[in-house]
Amino acid sequence: MIDLQEHLTHTIASRFRNLRKNEHSNLPPDLIANGQKAAILRIEKGEVPRSGNFISDTLLDIYSNYFSLSKVSLIFGEGIDLEKLVTFLFSELSSSLMPSDLRERLRIKPPKSTPSQQVKDSLLTLYYTFADFGRWYDLRKETPQSQIEENPIDFLTMSTILWQLCKERFLASFNEKVIYSVFNEQDDKFYYNRINKKVNDWLNHDFSELIIPECVKKLKKNSIFKIGYMVKALIDEFLVSDLPESYLTNIPLDVYFPPTKHYRIEPIADKEKQVKDIADKWVDSLFKIKAPVYEKDFKKIEEENIFEGIEGITDLSTPFRKGIQKITIEDFLDNLLDLPPFMNECHFLNFSEQKIPGILSVNLQATHLFQKRINEDIEGMIDNLVGIQNHFINLIVWKELSEFAI
Repeated sequence: MIDLQEHLTHTIASRFRNLRKNEHSNLPPDLIANGQKAAILRIEKGEVPRSGNFISDTLLDIYSNYFSLSKVSLIFGEGIDLEKLVTFLFSELSSSLMPSDLRERLRIKPPKSTPSQQVKDSLLTLYYTFADFGRWYDLRKETPQSQIEENPIDFLTMSTILWQLCKERFLASFNEKVIYSVFNEQDDKFYYNRINKKVNDWLNHDFSELIIPECVKKLKKNSIFKIGYMVKALIDEFLVSDLPESYLTNIPLDVYFPPTKHYRIEPIADKEKQVKDIADKWVDSLFKIKAPVYEKDFKKIEEENIFEGIEGITDLSTPFRKGIQKITIEDFLDNLLDLPPFMNECHFLNFSEQKIPGILSVNLQATHLFQKRINEDIEGMIDNLVGIQNHFINLIVWKELSEFAI
């Protein structure tokens, strides 16, 4: 639960002190509110009573009338002060995503309170705008290399960029849902000790279910920012990090060698007849022998003796051969990468001369080895996408971030 009341206590205490005592005046507490001296001094010291009601509705009303200031400005501030308050809230939420070791290296104070898991999960979707963040958070933050790097990711700049992109939406919603609710209770009274509940209700509903999704939806439509979500999809849907350890180095291949038709022709006395007979047999075979599709087709080709009965023809054809052989996984994968381009454009299940038995069922080890090679390719794609996005982000003018968010 986010404790905004604790933060407000200090800012309100400072605001009330400056109103009463400054370079222009030094007002006695009783002059502002007769009989409320103890309460005023307690507020200026930032002392919260057990009830949690740091400032009463009555005293707030007195201060508002005496100094001609709105109750909203006295509690939350206005203009730049209100923006600083919501900026602080966003920084507290963002800090909750950082592991303690990274926070220590960046010299960021730990958050005094943490949001619900629902809010953290929603905020994560916003940070996944950065491919660099997704790569670190999902793949690198627990690795030994990340533990020794001084600044594994530029988290502070990411937070600043996201704040600029979403600031107007956050401020507008905070005004509408939190501040309005605080000052519009059913009995028309102000309850300081109810601020936290209203803030956290806003975070769990409007912030996480409406504002963040709206921001993410817009970011995904931009060619630069959508790269982060491309990387997230690669990590979640295609990269497999929990593969079981395998010591398998070879895979079984069920290979076959189609029958070949090869003949030796020896000249005979009647050469013209021999040539005519060969030509006739050859033309006749074109209509009889169809393109092989299944194993039975190859056996038919094997059994066919095209030039049977022709004098001077010796059949040297080789039969259809089939069997299991072993091949190293590395050799097999390398061979796949070297296939001609046309093999990448079609599905040759019927024509392929090699199969891996049980590749979808009992022989999962082979699939795991393929996945490891796929992982290497995906990790390379992720690194490239991170670099591309970072280069484009560096081309953005700061003020355009706020303009883009409108």
